[in-house]
Amino acid sequence: MKVALPSGKLAVIFIGTNKYLEFFPSYFNSCMDNLAPSSFVEKHFFVFSDGKVEGELPDNITFVPTEHKPWPAITLERFHTILKIEDRLKDFDWILFLDADMEVRQKVESSELFTAKDFIGVHHPCHYKTGTGTYERNPKSEACVTGDQINYYQGCLWGGKTSAVIPMMKTLKDRVDKDYENDIIAVWHDESHLNRFFIDNEDKLHALSPDYAFPECYPDYPFEQKIVHLAKDNKSYQQ
Repeated sequence: MKVALPSGKLAVIFIGTNKYLEFFPSYFNSCMDNLAPSSFVEKHFFVFSDGKVEGELPDNITFVPTEHKPWPAITLERFHTILKIEDRLKDFDWILFLDADMEVRQKVESSELFTAKDFIGVHHPCHYKTGTGTYERNPKSEACVTGDQINYYQGCLWGGKTSAVIPMMKTLKDRVDKDYENDIIAVWHDESHLNRFFIDNEDKLHALSPDYAFPECYPDYPFEQKIVHLAKDNKSYQQ
């Protein structure tokens, strides 16, 4: 019996201000070729950037003018940024955020990503089921994680059902704002807030293995290179 693949309309979120926009051509091409290539009625890319891509763009790319902010605000406030197009996103069944410096290297079917569960996250390759992740432990932070935890999730890939992801982003935006009011910046910024949320909602989370967040700078890691986090000089980009 053939299992039906998840289908519908997928919104792919790319945030690439300043130098990060240079990753978009390889990002787009790899997603078009390998990311659920035959499952979705529509696969649309929302590109948040302060720059421009040369040439005529395909119809499935929408540029959203976005001010560049210094590190770490540009990553910490990504929920704020994406929610600017909340009304547009409601037209889609699924949302997938991928960091700008990622490439889909192998065919990834929609069934690998999207399930009956509300959310998608990815295990951090450096802390896979070891409980060694650096959680936010400040009890005054909205991202605070208490107790012993096994799973630590990476902030480079997340998403899920639009009906669940939009409320999630609103919750995380509010938590970031509350931390700001108290002069707190979580230790790993948006990733810290995601970990708190995913740990609180693990029963609703489809957790991907590090195969979907393979670090190119660690080629000897024992994971498949399905989705690769490209190696780069972080300091030159975090400006």
